[in-house]
Amino acid sequence: MTIVQPTQITTFQALRRSLDLIIQAAPIELRNLIILNIISGAAPSGILFLDKLIIDEVSRLLSQTQTAQPFALMLSHPILLWSIAGVLSLKLVADSIDTMSTFTVTSLRDRLQGAVEGKVLEKVANFNDIALFENPELLNIVELAKTGVSKIQQLAFSLSMTITGIFIFIPSVSLAAAIAWWVPLLMLISSLPSIYIERKYTRIIWRVQKKQAKISREMNLSARVLTGEEYAKELRLFGLQELWLKRWQGQFVQFFSEMQAIRKKGAIIVLLWSIVSRIGVALPFVYVVIGALGGRYTLGDLALYSGLIVQVEHSLHLLINSYTNLYDIALGVSPIFQLLDLKPELQSPLVNVASRLPLSEDSSKDSDVTQNKIGIEIKHLSFCYPGSKKSTIAHLNLTINPGEMLVVVGENGAGKTTLGKLLGRLYDPTEGAIEWNGKDLRNYPLEEVRSRIAVVMQDYARFPSTVRENVGFGDLHLLSDDTTINEAIYEAGIAAKVNSLEKGLETPLGKQLEDGIDLSGGQWQRIAIARALMRLSTVEVLIFDEPTAALDPKTEHEIYSIFRQIAVGKTTIVISHRLGLAKIADRIAVMENGQIVEIGTHDELIELGEIYYSMFTRQASSYI
Repeated sequence: MTIVQPTQITTFQALRRSLDLIIQAAPIELRNLIILNIISGAAPSGILFLDKLIIDEVSRLLSQTQTAQPFALMLSHPILLWSIAGVLSLKLVADSIDTMSTFTVTSLRDRLQGAVEGKVLEKVANFNDIALFENPELLNIVELAKTGVSKIQQLAFSLSMTITGIFIFIPSVSLAAAIAWWVPLLMLISSLPSIYIERKYTRIIWRVQKKQAKISREMNLSARVLTGEEYAKELRLFGLQELWLKRWQGQFVQFFSEMQAIRKKGAIIVLLWSIVSRIGVALPFVYVVIGALGGRYTLGDLALYSGLIVQVEHSLHLLINSYTNLYDIALGVSPIFQLLDLKPELQSPLVNVASRLPLSEDSSKDSDVTQNKIGIEIKHLSFCYPGSKKSTIAHLNLTINPGEMLVVVGENGAGKTTLGKLLGRLYDPTEGAIEWNGKDLRNYPLEEVRSRIAVVMQDYARFPSTVRENVGFGDLHLLSDDTTINEAIYEAGIAAKVNSLEKGLETPLGKQLEDGIDLSGGQWQRIAIARALMRLSTVEVLIFDEPTAALDPKTEHEIYSIFRQIAVGKTTIVISHRLGLAKIADRIAVMENGQIVEIGTHDELIELGEIYYSMFTRQASSYI
């Protein structure tokens, strides 16, 4: 099987696609932010220019006359009066815009996070291949994508700073050029080394982060052991807290120390190059002071040009930091787009009449289910998990007849569960084929295949939701149908427990929910069986993977009786290393090293006296 490979995303592509997401997620907030930043960016230069007019006008008036009525003097000179009014108005507007910008940026950030996180969750939830959860390389992409969601939150702030920097820079540079043409150019050129160095070390830090995705995942797993409910009892009973805390701390130190070394080295080099930037600011400032002392510039010019130099420096600082942040964000969000671009190897053909499963109108009737059905034919089946070189199943051939109950037995690691995954089309074969009613399973629409199969896996889900939903999820169309849900609960043998609950079907399951209760392992397994029973009237194939693994012998026997009853007329595959159900199965297939090594009825295999005989007698002796 080929491994699903993530596409390579350049920083420019990541940034462009991030901006596309902003436009899609928050167009109104983005428009408002641009308008507000245009105003706030232009306001400082306007204030500096008006300050120049005020200083020059005050200096002129003081040199011409002395007055005991300065207020009347101010009112009598429109330039001074309107300049003061302009400064006060612009400062009031600037203060108001700061508040409005904060609100707009926060709103844009939240909308963007919701949109991106929603896309990531949708992609992961609807990804056909479960290789996404079992392949380390793809798990690293998922882990980095989660980090990228938090990174994209910063994009709104960095974008705001970039826009502000641009609209401070443009008017500031235009006015600074009036000092001398070389002033803004010198300041810009002197800033370039810092831009280059920061970009270089941002890329180095990102490479380290990519390498450390594995450590990050392991840290999260260790944190889950320390805080997760499923580990809480044994963690305390066996005194494992200190061990796992030290393991997490060791992983953190490994993660932090390498990053810190890179950051420290980068900070020192950036600091050294910033001295060059200081020279680029100092020279124009000295030039203006000398010009004022030489009489070329007025005091107002000195205030204006000194302020403009600071403004240009501030805008360059904003743009450099924003560029570095945007570059860092572009690197950080690229895994999001790698994840969104992932194409599953498990493909579904276009839906048409010819590709649909030839199912009868009422599959609940035994005669209709088996009518005109060929069953399941497994031909030369081989499978190798992505990233592994060893075949879990090798050249397996098997025919499962319509309406037959086949029990697949074997020791752990024989390939039984893998066979169940292939029959449920959670994976496609590496070689060979699984044919259903004469047609390769891959030629049917994926949703159609899965809608006609009811599955109880050994690692069944315990949804943090109500009893109704935990059972009704088996067929969403019947989620409000109390009669059908109660029938499934009854057939799974969990009705007495559900009826004893104060809220009945509306009881939350899971202690993490408010007023939620927990069930025993066996009760949870019955809930999972009831969930599978919800689609019993429409399914053609039942797959039970280790269905009694969590049950005691008495309950196991009860579940066997339920299986035999509900399996009538259905093609049923039971995967188990416990052989209690094998005696009442139509046939038994014994797996070893990914192959079928024995097949027949219980009596036939006992008479054969080989692998199944040895397994059965060994298990039977443990009950004596």
